[in-house]
Amino acid sequence: MDYTVEDVRHELQLLRQRVHNGELLDSLGAEIGRLLDELELDPSTPVMQLTEAETEPLFTKLSAIQEGLVANTAVLITDQEVLNIMSGLRQTDLELRDHGVFMTLMQGLQQSAFTDAQVVLMTRYVLQDSVIFSHITEQENDGIFLRSFSIFVLALLFYANRKNALELYSTELRESAIDQVATYIALERDTRGFVGEKGWAHAFTHIGNLLDELTMDPEMARADKIFLETILLERLKRLETPLITGEVGRITGYLTTWVNTNKLYESYFLKQLKQWRQEMTRQMQQESEAGWNLYYNQTRILASLLLQPDLPKPIHNYLDDARQFLI
Repeated sequence: MDYTVEDVRHELQLLRQRVHNGELLDSLGAEIGRLLDELELDPSTPVMQLTEAETEPLFTKLSAIQEGLVANTAVLITDQEVLNIMSGLRQTDLELRDHGVFMTLMQGLQQSAFTDAQVVLMTRYVLQDSVIFSHITEQENDGIFLRSFSIFVLALLFYANRKNALELYSTELRESAIDQVATYIALERDTRGFVGEKGWAHAFTHIGNLLDELTMDPEMARADKIFLETILLERLKRLETPLITGEVGRITGYLTTWVNTNKLYESYFLKQLKQWRQEMTRQMQQESEAGWNLYYNQTRILASLLLQPDLPKPIHNYLDDARQFLI
């Protein structure tokens, strides 16, 4: 169908509200699945990059910050410089994006180099539609780097907030984050790992990182944790390109952590697996590349779950008994 990001976000907001109201749970996966099945990709469009005049001072600033972090000395970083650094997440230059921008953000957050206000500023930046949804409705292109790394950075920011003595995020910002992350997971279909000379895309690994962090967030409602997990599971069932560069282990690690945090999640996930088994046994074997990718993505996920040492016994026993059907 023809759709916009806003259309998908609105539909998910309605479903989320029904979950919060206690009106929807066991059929949540089916409702989300119907929405995902209607989505199609648009043709690619050009992806903007920073100019040389913009990247040269950015490299200089990143080097200065990293030197200060290594020496454990105070480094002054203005709000505008924070925004300039964040803009580098869009670059296809591996040296600038991964080794420069991302490493600086990760180390800076770990060493509290950014103010509380800048943590909020960065969170609002990555949650912008133009950032977290960069080219997400299109066929594979370089837009993957900005949106995928925004998800990874968002995981770091939520961690920094959780470890802070004071809650930095307003209710409005948290609500926006849940809506944006839910919409991102529903729309993301790029499963590429390492992309030529441009480095890691790894969107589904980064989704696992973020959801793992949100699982540990005491401020997030159980309904929202179930909601986000269900969107991920329904998206995984529909991926027509392979997950073969570590994403499966990261995702099943998150799922194992999630089911161990609350008995409600354990029982809900067991119901999901039983429903999934019925869906897989009904599927006609497809003699196509996409069909086989669908099949092997699912079997790799289920096999990886079975190997998780901390998987609750009822889930492990079900997978073990049913593996001739599921794996």
